[in-house]
Amino acid sequence: MRAQAVGFVLVGLILMGGNCSRARVESMNEMNAGVELAQMKRFSEAADSLEKAAAIDPTNHQAYFNLAIVRIELRSFSAAREALERAIIAKPDTAGYHEKLGTVLMELEDWKGAVSAFESALELDPSLHKAHFKLGRCSEELEDPQSALHQYTAAIKTGPRFLPSYSALGRLYADLKYPDHAAQVLKEAFNVAMPGTEEEANIHHLLGTVFQQQRKYDEAIAEFQAALAIVPGMSDALFSLGWTYALQGNDEEAKRYLDKYVMMAGTDAPDHYLRAARDRLAELRTESP
Repeated sequence: MRAQAVGFVLVGLILMGGNCSRARVESMNEMNAGVELAQMKRFSEAADSLEKAAAIDPTNHQAYFNLAIVRIELRSFSAAREALERAIIAKPDTAGYHEKLGTVLMELEDWKGAVSAFESALELDPSLHKAHFKLGRCSEELEDPQSALHQYTAAIKTGPRFLPSYSALGRLYADLKYPDHAAQVLKEAFNVAMPGTEEEANIHHLLGTVFQQQRKYDEAIAEFQAALAIVPGMSDALFSLGWTYALQGNDEEAKRYLDKYVMMAGTDAPDHYLRAARDRLAELRTESP
């Protein structure tokens, strides 16, 4: 979750300058020094400079925002939240500040607070597709799937090249037992995914699970095979392919791919998947003449 939630740590750093009051000039100089330190990945020193910049001129909202970005890099999310709240007090009409606050609140698992932040961001700029996407994720955490469907759809409309929105919407439709809707969304995702990439493989896998749910086993197998053609060691696809062959009654292929899954599954593999694969393999071997 962290990689998706934070994503762009130093892109938002802002270098500013100009003729202002003496306090503002001193604050900008200190802030610029902090940004340069952050760009050298000297984050603790950067945070010190940015805190000085904000203390010199509490209206310097860029200093607070940059401080928040550095705090995110340091995984200090409570401190990042405080810095973003100060940035918003200084300049409440900046949509990006509200969106970043929502992202930090997701890290803190304050889902309701994150919803409020993303809604504020979208009031200021309805075109923020990642705010729609993250709002959808928060809605799922708050067990509001209808709102999540709405937000993922809005994310696709406002950011049609942002692939995670298609994956999330297709998966959620499948979870809610709307396989036809799920398949339609995931097929549209192929127009966005770069050919031959892991992203495309993931879409093939998701679409395969939808076909499996519909008991369209031949179509499911074709999608899982397509995923493995792109990423040969894709563990989810190996498990799904073996399981689908078992459902189809093709015991030999089921054993082949479930064996591969068990052999290749790393320490990150979910225990319940490993247990299910081993149990199914034991059943298949017992059933074999």
